[in-house]
Amino acid sequence: MKLVIINDMLWGGGRERRIVQLISGLNRLGVRDITLILLDERIDYPEVYNLNVKVVKILRKNNRDFTVFVKLYRLLKEIGPDLVNPWSYMSVFYTAPICLLKKIPCLGAFVVDSKSPKLFSINWFAMHIGFFLCEKIVSNSLAGHQAYRTPVKKRVIIYNGFDESRLDSLCAAPSKGGVVQIAMIGRLDRQKDYRTYVDALVELKSRGVKFNAYIVGQGEDMEAIKAYALERCDDSLVFMGFIREIDSFIASLDIGVLCTDPYFHAEGISNALLEIMAQGKPVVATNGGGTPEIVTDGNNGFLVPPHDPLTLAERLHQLISDSSLRATLGDNAARTVSSKFSLQKMSSEFLHIYHECL
Repeated sequence: MKLVIINDMLWGGGRERRIVQLISGLNRLGVRDITLILLDERIDYPEVYNLNVKVVKILRKNNRDFTVFVKLYRLLKEIGPDLVNPWSYMSVFYTAPICLLKKIPCLGAFVVDSKSPKLFSINWFAMHIGFFLCEKIVSNSLAGHQAYRTPVKKRVIIYNGFDESRLDSLCAAPSKGGVVQIAMIGRLDRQKDYRTYVDALVELKSRGVKFNAYIVGQGEDMEAIKAYALERCDDSLVFMGFIREIDSFIASLDIGVLCTDPYFHAEGISNALLEIMAQGKPVVATNGGGTPEIVTDGNNGFLVPPHDPLTLAERLHQLISDSSLRATLGDNAARTVSSKFSLQKMSSEFLHIYHECL
């Protein structure tokens, strides 16, 4: 199979990490004739260069750079793929019409969250082009298909896959003197609700609870969130930036947090949650989108209402003060990932749907 995967970028994010993991999984299944086309020069996952994949960059001036059609047409003509798999709004916008013209099957994988684009925006038009021209539409959650109103006959759900071999070489995390370690991992933008996380930490601090807390990631709201945190809990929260060796950092944690702002975003299946849970750590996450498809409240973590720092603080306090509860929920979390969200499962399901499209 000669496969082309297309995405806007390979910046540090869940969609981008999932693409790299998929390529790795497909390589293990014998698919090695893969071309990854990017519309941006920056790559935050250099491990992609260690895989059997050719990386090609088509640089564009902006989202409406129509010269991309010509460049992409020539490139696809040169490659001659059996199937094209766009992962973003703009990549399906550029790719799907070319695939129709050249009679190449196109599988859309741009439904990665649970909040459809704004009505009549360019992303909305791109989404509908994908709905009309793609053979199938993959979402990583049922909630995503429901929110996007994907055509029912084209729906495919393939959950994110975690590569458990990533944990083989991990060493035991050094002790932090018994102080519980908490972190929220994700891009620092308006989609993630870091302010609720900060406010919950402030509430814990007011109760005299001992903990160390971290924010891991980068993004356009970094400075604004830093300023907000500095006013409230400067000595209890550390900004780590983007961490490539994220598994080693997670090994030192006790609890993971994911707060989402439903006004701007709803999660599909969060890679950050998978990575934390895979190491047997309980999570506390905003209830909504596809998150309930991975987190079962009271079983492998806790779900809390959006914009509710007091409930978040209460759940964190419960976990901080009860190590046996952390262990029980953490064990269940690891089992959830290994049984339902393995890389082998994700890669096999993508390969199956590729063949079905062909």
